[in-house]
Amino acid sequence: MQSLRLTTPTLRSATRALSMRMYSTGSDAPAGSIARSKGWNTREKAQEDQYIIQHEKEKLEKLRESMHKQQKLVDDLSKQEKSESKP
Repeated sequence: MQSLRLTTPTLRSATRALSMRMYSTGSDAPAGSIARSKGWNTREKAQEDQYIIQHEKEKLEKLRESMHKQQKLVDDLSKQEKSESKP
């Protein structure tokens, strides 16, 4: 009975080799099944570019609003200064 146990190194390594999962590393896999496919990279890059463009638009809009507020403040202060300087 002891001869059937997996105590010998040869049997253990054979069992380990059979239980290992095999992965495909070549370009034999159909497109879209792995992250390295050209279509996946193109789609992912397009989505990243779209996100960056949208984020930049939002930042520019906030800067414009801030600029308009500052310009209005400057205009109000200049009007106030002009009105105070007139006797």
